[in-house]
Amino acid sequence: MSYTYEFLPDVALADIAYRVNADSLTALFCGAAEGLTRVLVGSDGVGSDQQQPLSLEEDNITDALHSFLSEIVYLKDAHSFLVHHVDLRVAETPLVSITGTFHGDTIDPLRHELGQDVKAVTYHMFEAGQNERGYYAQVVLDI
Repeated sequence: MSYTYEFLPDVALADIAYRVNADSLTALFCGAAEGLTRVLVGSDGVGSDQQQPLSLEEDNITDALHSFLSEIVYLKDAHSFLVHHVDLRVAETPLVSITGTFHGDTIDPLRHELGQDVKAVTYHMFEAGQNERGYYAQVVLDI
């Protein structure tokens, strides 16, 4: 499983945008989660000894990825939980089904270099899908 992500400074002026390219659907979701985490936390000091379960189902990849990333923002806002990494299984049968576990840590300003406070994952310029090179997504975050 492999993926890359890059921030897109000229896509959304008041927001943060990034693009993910991956060789599998699971890798796409992992890469998108890592991109969002890098916006939320400027350092690699997030622990991984706490867990939050994940289970969702959507009609398509775009909605599934949007819901998945929105869950990470929700966990930050409602439970002060920062994601370190995620173990997941993503399947298209024909719905996109995601099950797994978020591993992370409770926000601690003394240990974590907090980055931007993401308010939401927007649908503005948000896209996800599959092409001849694998899977891709463009994510725009409202800060």
